[in-house]
Amino acid sequence: MAAKSEVAEFKAYLTNDDGTVKVRAIHANKEQFEEIHKNMEEYKWVEGDFLLASYQKNGTHFMWEIMTMLLRGSAEYIRSPKEACMIDLFPLKKTDAVFPSPRVLNTHYRLDVLPKEFRGRKTVLVIRNPKDTSVSMYFHRKNVWEQIKKIEPQTLSQILSTFLHDKDTYLGSYFDYTEYMWSLRDDPNMLVIFFEDLILINIFSDKPANMAKISEKMYRKGKIGDWKNHLTVAENEMFDEFLAKWPLSKEIKFTFV
Repeated sequence: MAAKSEVAEFKAYLTNDDGTVKVRAIHANKEQFEEIHKNMEEYKWVEGDFLLASYQKNGTHFMWEIMTMLLRGSAEYIRSPKEACMIDLFPLKKTDAVFPSPRVLNTHYRLDVLPKEFRGRKTVLVIRNPKDTSVSMYFHRKNVWEQIKKIEPQTLSQILSTFLHDKDTYLGSYFDYTEYMWSLRDDPNMLVIFFEDLILINIFSDKPANMAKISEKMYRKGKIGDWKNHLTVAENEMFDEFLAKWPLSKEIKFTFV
């Protein structure tokens, strides 16, 4: 029971420069959080590297594979794990040893809560429609709950409620994240790509075996409109009502099906 208490009670936050934005970190214990963020604060950016930013379950792994292949000039599947380049969860001092530059560092945090060394760099932002994001988050966390028996599992309805209304969740609100990151879209160092566009481009058509291998490793399905297989009519209506009041719905034309 002690371990369950530790997982449930530990909270750490990243804030922006003036303290007006507070985002909950994704670490289970204080030691891990302090090591990783100390590495972030001390890090010096390496020219030639890229930063890949996306909210969780928005296609980070898919885009990381593509960008890394382009950097290496090869369509061969990358053996080094993406997680070694994830600055949120892997100490950067260890990243240097496992995955030398040039490389694609990746993060689920919004840029204004990261150290200034990571801002203004060549950054690719991936955005996925919120309905598929929420369903993908549910299945991702379900897998975690099955592996970590000490954590009480949640239903899809509970995940949806958290997704739509709880700002004190890991990595903060999807909608707050997307609003802020979308505001950076005209920065010359920022490229915005929609996940739905990625999966419509069969860039691996000459190597179907590699594509299958990557897909299996990266995501559960990665399909557009999978939410229709899981959300009830009432849940979808609740989602639509929320989106109708969200200002960015008029600017971002999400692909839902």
